[in-house]
Amino acid sequence: MADRLRFKETLMLLDPLKIRDLELPNRVVMAPMSQRSADQTGCANSWHLVHYGSRAVGGVGLVMIEDSAVSPEGRGHGGALGLYTDEQAAALAPIVEFCHQQGAKVGVQLGHTGRKAFADSDALNQVVGATGAPFNASSHQPHALTDEEIGDLVAAFGQAAARASQVGVDVIEIHASHGYLIHEFLSPLTNHRSGPYGGDPEANSRFLLDIVERVRAACGPGMPLFVRLAIDDLADGGWHADDAIPVINQLSRAGCDAIDAAAGGAVEGASSFEIPVDFRNLAAQVRERTGVPTIVAGGISSAEAAEAALAGSDCDLVAIGRLLLTNPFWVNSLKESTQAR
Repeated sequence: MADRLRFKETLMLLDPLKIRDLELPNRVVMAPMSQRSADQTGCANSWHLVHYGSRAVGGVGLVMIEDSAVSPEGRGHGGALGLYTDEQAAALAPIVEFCHQQGAKVGVQLGHTGRKAFADSDALNQVVGATGAPFNASSHQPHALTDEEIGDLVAAFGQAAARASQVGVDVIEIHASHGYLIHEFLSPLTNHRSGPYGGDPEANSRFLLDIVERVRAACGPGMPLFVRLAIDDLADGGWHADDAIPVINQLSRAGCDAIDAAAGGAVEGASSFEIPVDFRNLAAQVRERTGVPTIVAGGISSAEAAEAALAGSDCDLVAIGRLLLTNPFWVNSLKESTQAR
């Protein structure tokens, strides 16, 4: 891929980007991809050091550590990372330090899988959701969270962010898509509550807004804060861009610095794996209608596609997944190709 770009003098992909107090060395983000390799307690290990460290050596600007649960029942499977104990945070510390030594910045995605906890979860008796409705016929029956329990989870996000900050993480991303717990509250297809956390658009978005405010307070004014947000449920009667845009404006005022655009997953049969999604268009809509910086994640499989997304003002950062799994040194190969002009 890099050969086609070798005679281009500069690549926007390799330009630095300053967000709050952080300067990223380039616009490439290693997308957070669950690797199912944590131990039973949710701690990272030497496997993660090699996995993330090799992409840092390979030139990635921002290494985003995969979805890390903020509470035990939030782990999606038995190999999921957690960030709800000091031991889990300590296990991340050497990974963060090594990536920094290679010149990369490090982010961590914080989340809770809610009713989509898998069958190999170590906390099956605690599967929770916005309501008591399971995701599908083969899913576990979730416990419907009380308002008090929701408040406890808001606090848990803040505590996880504080732990991440203490071990040197540079960026926090909140996972509010894929039909996981926060997305379940946002979507009218899945939130049938009444009261402070459901019943109308303002109440449906309160959980996410409370989390952003708590995380911003925990990580301080200098750390960038992203939200991985479902922009479209890909289903009739669901959450769509016109619903997301006013919430994004509220998120920006609450301290969110960028939207990582996603779609689908709230209900069965309506995921981006089943329905084609133009992620560039989703990100471009957000950027154009709100002015909030965006990240394109999904569907970027070449340097040309990444550069086109940036050059077309669709996004400010590009998250790369499968391409970096097959070639950890992809970014360095781009650097070499531009230097060889």
